[in-house]
Amino acid sequence: MAKSAGQAAEEHANRYVHVDDHLARILSSLAHVLLRHGYGHARLARLAKIAFVDAARSFGSKLNAKANIARIAALTGLTRVEVSRILKSDRSLQLRDDQLNRTSRVAAGWLTDKSYLDRNSRPRALPFSGSRIGFVNLVRKYSGDIPARAMLSEMLRLGLVVRSNSGMISLIRNTPELPSSAVSTIGAISPWVSIVADAGNSHASRDMASQTQQVRIHFNSLSETIAAARELDIRRRSFVAGIQELGTRSKSSGDFDLTVSVAVATTKPTRSVRKKK
Repeated sequence: MAKSAGQAAEEHANRYVHVDDHLARILSSLAHVLLRHGYGHARLARLAKIAFVDAARSFGSKLNAKANIARIAALTGLTRVEVSRILKSDRSLQLRDDQLNRTSRVAAGWLTDKSYLDRNSRPRALPFSGSRIGFVNLVRKYSGDIPARAMLSEMLRLGLVVRSNSGMISLIRNTPELPSSAVSTIGAISPWVSIVADAGNSHASRDMASQTQQVRIHFNSLSETIAAARELDIRRRSFVAGIQELGTRSKSSGDFDLTVSVAVATTKPTRSVRKKK
């Protein structure tokens, strides 16, 4: 029997809910990686806006520039002013002060406000409180409503400041240090997301499935661990070669294509912590 208009609308709405659920899990995982190292929401939000504008442009249009901006705004939900600014920008990731996260905003104020610089234009070491140019006043001026103790705790965690035995607080860097492990994590995700995106753009296949299993293997030495990682890579390449043998020899001789993506993710070996009974 044909679906009623109400049933079709409910099914359509449920699909959006499912997409929201999956995106929420993806973004939550990314947020944990990024926030741990001080990568704030504003930087990601800017990248997301640029990505949406570029995607809307890729749909193609022969409209004039003004009409095309309006079309992109309608597709993305951004304002025409935002779309125009993104299209005219040099795609630089230099952020305005209001786009920095709170810790970086405080550090930027510390580096540029003459009240907090010494005679050599270097950031002063500040007492926490009890002074007109203390850390409390700096935080109040540049971070808004964030309490000074919470800000100090976060800046210490991110390695932006150090505190001496006498209690003086010194700025040692203005942006959090992003470790290579975080960069490699995001880099490992990127190719897989691109493959999934290509599959989602295809009209030839309606469904795509992904099966993931995580296995933790234990070894007695680092050399054994490294050897196992190399063996896994050899097996991955052999598996891919075997898959290629399943198809026809020539691309022109087949009417159908099947795309297979193989992802093997490994982390650096770590020493396990055994709890004593």
